[in-house]
Amino acid sequence: MSEELFVGMSETGWDHAPWEVEPTFTSSELRILLNPALSVTQAADEVGCVEHDVQRLRDSA
Repeated sequence: MSEELFVGMSETGWDHAPWEVEPTFTSSELRILLNPALSVTQAADEVGCVEHDVQRLRDSA
């Protein structure tokens, strides 16, 4: 394989798979995600992330 196939991969964001990059949240999003009055599903839907990220945040908080 030639190196030419991989030129430009990091410039376009393809140097990491999406599941390897940790999500980042604003402070207002974190308030929603950590709100115990909301279910994991509700919090994920409101912020637009996946449920396992919400659960992981709540477990580590």
